[in-house]
Order: sequence, then structure tokens, then C-alpha cells
Amino acid sequence: MRLSTSGSTCQEQPLDNGCMQSIQKIDGELTRLFCGFEQTAQELEFEPLGDLLQVDLDSIQFSGLYFFEVWSSPYGAATLDGWLSCFTEKWDQEEFKKSFVPSCQKGRMAKHTAVHEWMPLYLGKSERLGKRVWEHIHLAADKRTFSLKLKARNLLEGNRYRLSVLRLDVANYPVLAPKIEAALRRKHLPLVGRQ
Repeated sequence: MRLSTSGSTCQEQPLDNGCMQSIQKIDGELTRLFCGFEQTAQELEFEPLGDLLQVDLDSIQFSGLYFFEVWSSPYGAATLDGWLSCFTEKWDQEEFKKSFVPSCQKGRMAKHTAVHEWMPLYLGKSERLGKRVWEHIHLAADKRTFSLKLKARNLLEGNRYRLSVLRLDVANYPVLAPKIEAALRRKHLPLVGRQ
């Protein structure tokens, strides 16, 4: 069975209809539209809001992307490898392996060349940024929602975090947000995440 065009929707029909051709035409148009998209997305900048725990989360209940950075000082080490080792030990705690929390991403970590005062921690997207950021801070470890769960994992104590956001007021958020997120992930190389 193939999908066929019936008015403005596609329904299951025999193979001899033109819905797949319509899909392929749309795909071609999207390919042309997205030509150069990667560079454009890489040039986008997050708006820094400051200390994660001081941000008024009610003021950011909009669609977009969010970016957490972690202060490097608590993981003090003389070399990048030493710092990354200390960070990984603290973040990839065995007791939370099955708690729907992101783990360290070795591939992205390997692309870092120096320890900066603020290191890129995590990058995500949401249609309600304030709510999603709240989950990353306060969600209980046993909740199945995937998040950082900073408080439950005792990662607030002794650490400092910065939050930045990128507002996306677009009609096609479900199409654009994942592509922008992926491009910005390649740009900032966050240390933890699922992807």
C-alpha cells in the first residue's frame, strides 16, 4: 500500500497513485530550502540569562532552545584530560544510570581542546522553556521524564550553572527546532546529553 492524495490529506490507497510523488516533490523543495541552513543555524547566538537558580522561569514560557553551562572550578584539574575525568566521575554516577538522565558524551568531550571558566553542559529544546528548565532542576530521580535532575542527583551543591536561551517564534517549530538544536550541538559540544 502507498499513501495517496485525497484533497489535502493522504490516505492508504493502491500503489498506482501519486502521493509518493507528492512527498518526493516536497522533499526536493525542502532540500533546496535547507541549503545553507547549517551555516545559518551555527551563526545563531543564545541570549545569556545568568545564574540558573536565579532565572525567573515564568518569564521564559516560550518555544525555543536552552543551553546550560557549568562552572569548571569545582572539577579543578591541571589538564583537560584530568578535568574531563573528574567531571565524568561526578556526572556518570552508577546509582543514576537507570534514572533517565543524560550521560557524558565521549565523542563531543574528545573535541574540546581546553578547560574554560564555563564549560558547555547541556543543550535542549522545548515549546515551554521555563517548564522544561524547571524539570532539569527539580524532577525526582525516579521520574521517567528524561532530564538532568540536578537536585535529585545532588549536583546543585558545590556547582554553579548558567542558563541561556534562544527564542523560536516560528510556525514550523517541530521541523526547525530539531535541525537548529543539532547544528548548535555541533557548535557548542555540550558535555552531556542523549544525542
